[in-house]
Amino acid sequence: MKNKKIEEICGICAMLLFFASVVWSGKSEERAINRMERQVERTLKKMTTREKVAQLIVSQTDSYIFSEGHALMTDTLVGIEGIGGLLIIQDSLPRFLTRMNQLQEMSKIPLLVSIDGEWGPSMRFGEFPFFPQQMQLGALPSDSLIYEMGLAVAEQCQMANIHINYAPVVDINVNPKNPVIHARSFGENRDKVTAYGRAYMKGMQDGGLIACSKHFPGHGDTEVDSHKGLPVLPFSRERLDSLELYPFRDQIKHGVEMVMMGHLHIPALDSAVSSISYPIVTGLLKEELGFNGIIVTDALTMKGVSENMTSAEIALAAYKAGVDILLKPGDIIAAIDRLEEAMLSGECDMEDLNERVRKTLRLKARFGMLERNYDPTVDTTNIAERVKKPEHIALIQEMADQSMTLVDNKLGILPIDMSKKIAYVAYNAKRIPMHREYGDIEGLSGYNPETGMVDSTTLMYQHLLKEAMRRGGDKAKRQEGKVHYFALDKKSSKKDIAAVEKQLADYDIVILACHDPRGRSRKDLIAEEHVKALESLVKKHHPVLVHYGSPYGLSNLPWKEELGGLLVAYKDSESNQKAAAKVLTGEIKAVGELPVTVE
Repeated sequence: MKNKKIEEICGICAMLLFFASVVWSGKSEERAINRMERQVERTLKKMTTREKVAQLIVSQTDSYIFSEGHALMTDTLVGIEGIGGLLIIQDSLPRFLTRMNQLQEMSKIPLLVSIDGEWGPSMRFGEFPFFPQQMQLGALPSDSLIYEMGLAVAEQCQMANIHINYAPVVDINVNPKNPVIHARSFGENRDKVTAYGRAYMKGMQDGGLIACSKHFPGHGDTEVDSHKGLPVLPFSRERLDSLELYPFRDQIKHGVEMVMMGHLHIPALDSAVSSISYPIVTGLLKEELGFNGIIVTDALTMKGVSENMTSAEIALAAYKAGVDILLKPGDIIAAIDRLEEAMLSGECDMEDLNERVRKTLRLKARFGMLERNYDPTVDTTNIAERVKKPEHIALIQEMADQSMTLVDNKLGILPIDMSKKIAYVAYNAKRIPMHREYGDIEGLSGYNPETGMVDSTTLMYQHLLKEAMRRGGDKAKRQEGKVHYFALDKKSSKKDIAAVEKQLADYDIVILACHDPRGRSRKDLIAEEHVKALESLVKKHHPVLVHYGSPYGLSNLPWKEELGGLLVAYKDSESNQKAAAKVLTGEIKAVGELPVTVE
């Protein structure tokens, strides 16, 4: 009985301690918020009208293309005008960080650094491990790995002191002719795009990165690239609600912190371009959908909005529409001049400007940028190696493995019988030499005894060789199970193709791998003149086609039905080549699903 009383008292004490910790945690969080608000107000109070306007501007920086004039302009924008942030487009990571350290040190208020990294920093920096593009992610059987990718991308960005990622793309790519979204989308299925976009966004934001859903109200069903012209969405409001707006509603519901406005003409909503439209920015996004986060334009240099307006006019129109951040105005000084004039003349409300600046400053306060002892610089020591984290590489490979999509295996060739004589025909492949790490390679095709390498190979071919040797046993059996490599590219003549076709008569199994390093092909994966030239090869040998590119690229192949099998492996990357080889040899099963319909 005594023990029971003691247990009850201990239980009550534990409960009281729990509630006390909750209360303490709540009060601690409240104090932190109050502290940040004081920092914001203190900073805002010291700013001139021009400095406030400049905080709304994000400019582009690419040190690798910077001339002396570009560098001087950026120094002016950061050190004198005091713009709010910078956008990374493309660079070497060490060089970029060295330059960014310089710019952060000359900035009166530390800069928000943003990146257009739809599949992570590797989209802009070659030093980072390469995550799959969103269309390949759309092939995954669930969104669990996408959330993990979001966390990993956030960690990568933190290593480079990047605060905002303009991702995810939640446009639903229902138009195969879309020239700009296609592989950047999770696919054509509304519910999958919504769920996978949510997972990616949540992963990034749970990891401390600011995510940005784009391109509002939806850029998936267009046939014009807004970089080059103004896309038109001639749909009813009912259709927009049921499709284009659907994933954005979900993003807002689940707490996305930033939304990017697309440059689109949507007659059902307004006659003005969406990024400078008050009914769309304020009326639809803010008031109707209830978004109270930060609204950023797509780049204001894009033809979709800049065709008939000056930089100053565009900047003012976007601001009046309700936008918080102006991304890449063409003439930034002119944009600042015009906005400052509008504030001082009373054309625009000063308190409204203050509130928009507060939004930016609150972000900076969250990252500690308004602390008096904040150090905005990044340690660049061995940075190119430090960003290659083994756990990220392992995640990338797992995503590649699970996204491989076996569209057809009508002849039952897969998994390959490695005792057979196999021809590997690579079309437009990157050439990567094979080292001795794959074992004893004497007697195999292309072996050079002087270098110890097999020439003109791809990673997948290396894996096939490795597997043949593993299963082959002694040297005599290896000789029987040869895997030979044949290379074709867009410069190959019809005679070259015919010569390869003739040699294939000696092989039991033919693998035809078509490579597109961009992963965005629709009609140009195989040169037009080669589509016909390869027809005879396909009809005679019924190869298994391994397609490295957008699934849309398959639409242009009239001989698809003659293939012995079809494996979609998406973008031509190291992880995807390894994954494809695993499927071919039976090490793993292909569990991916096509994210779009292929005619």
